[in-house]
Amino acid sequence: MRLVSVRPAFGGSVKRSEEVILHRLYRGLRERRPPQDVAVDIVDLGAQRWLSAVGSRDLYALMRHQRARQGSTGSSMPAAWQRHPGVGRAYEAAHSAVAAVALTAGRPQPGTADPADPASLRRWLGTALPLLGLSAEQPWPARPTRPRRPVPMTSWTGGTYHGLRKPAGARGDRGGHADARDRMDAVTRREMLPGVPVRAYRRAVRSVLHLQQRTEVLAAERDREASVAFGKARLAYLVTEEDFVACPATAAFTAYYVARLNMRTVFTSGRQARPMDTLAEQLLAAALAAPTCRPWVAASVLTRWAVLDRLDDTQCGTLMGLYYEQLAASARALRSAYDPRRDPTDMIMRMGDDSSTWNTATRAFNQARTGWLNLMRGLGYDDVVEATCPGKVPALVAADVAAWHRLEGRDQHTDVRVWADLPLPWDVVLGDGTCSAELVRAACLRYGVDPEAAGWTQPYRQGSAELPAPARDLVHGVTVSSPLLAGMLRQIGVFSGQVR
Repeated sequence: MRLVSVRPAFGGSVKRSEEVILHRLYRGLRERRPPQDVAVDIVDLGAQRWLSAVGSRDLYALMRHQRARQGSTGSSMPAAWQRHPGVGRAYEAAHSAVAAVALTAGRPQPGTADPADPASLRRWLGTALPLLGLSAEQPWPARPTRPRRPVPMTSWTGGTYHGLRKPAGARGDRGGHADARDRMDAVTRREMLPGVPVRAYRRAVRSVLHLQQRTEVLAAERDREASVAFGKARLAYLVTEEDFVACPATAAFTAYYVARLNMRTVFTSGRQARPMDTLAEQLLAAALAAPTCRPWVAASVLTRWAVLDRLDDTQCGTLMGLYYEQLAASARALRSAYDPRRDPTDMIMRMGDDSSTWNTATRAFNQARTGWLNLMRGLGYDDVVEATCPGKVPALVAADVAAWHRLEGRDQHTDVRVWADLPLPWDVVLGDGTCSAELVRAACLRYGVDPEAAGWTQPYRQGSAELPAPARDLVHGVTVSSPLLAGMLRQIGVFSGQVR
């Protein structure tokens, strides 16, 4: 394969320049680079050699759009995903307090832990809690587990209004971290921890129980981050750098397609832009035709049968397990976030709904479901799908978008009525319910939905490829003409800055 040079800023040999581009494209799999930014690197990589005249024109158009903006103020949108920084302060407080107790009592001190890794923190807590005579059972929640609903209240003037009732305590249902009944009594403390002052012991108990609660919050945030990453970029975060850089054509397709997957949601009453465009189609064809093709890399983000046919049985089995594992993780998140009192035919957002968690989990669930169906149908396991076919899960629609639909004479999507007639999909995935493909077809027939074309019993297929277009600069889904003004408004608190 011919190697090409790139921008002078990189310097070095031609081969080194190609390696720099590939490594930058690989880092972009875990970032949120716009397609036009990736197009610049793809051009420098020489991808135009693999494309038709139309594909080359579209690629150069994206590149020119990006280079024309390099001298401007840039985008107001963050280029990285939100990530919980960890519980460093809580861990340091608990570690120092427990170390002081262990040193005074002559007991072995617990080791160290990574304050950003819930599994590491749980291992550390497994040694710290018995040292203090505390139970290692699940802690009381640091947050209410159910969304709060408005209740009737009486104002000081005697009027009635609806408001949110305050929780029972500052940090949970029991009103605090440590309960005196969880601690050792004085006699037991003197026997188990001789010489330890009662204040030092109680300080250690409070800090460790606080860390235990924060660890569960961190674990939930890590699950949410995994759902966000999978719901947008599929399994791109599992691609190894060695496999990615081994084939430039596969790397070009994967990087561009992930950039298309990561595009922001637009505030509109119509459909969103689909990730597969005509340029991505040509890059995929070039990747599959390359002698150094890495089908595993492409299959991590696209489970088309043309890609899956190039995998061996071991790779297909591994991919099937990964998709079902993500399907189960999303099902657990949906089960915990679902309000059983909700009318399933009314998926419009209400006050108190955690729409971010729900919509993130539904996106990940539906993507994992599509990938799993692709694998099962492609490998010939039709009998399994016929016996167990979990339905799709609708997202919560914002009330203003729902009102917009009504003004245009439209109601909720028909899929909402289909999902309401089926067993809860997370129960089917987790083994607490059954739903056959025949039951899904019957529900679709009642509402005039084609179960195969709509992706209920067959993996969803994009009807037609989009035309390549640069990603727009958005704030909360609305296009902004001045990124500088949008950035200033965000700094003073007009926009929340949430990355979705």
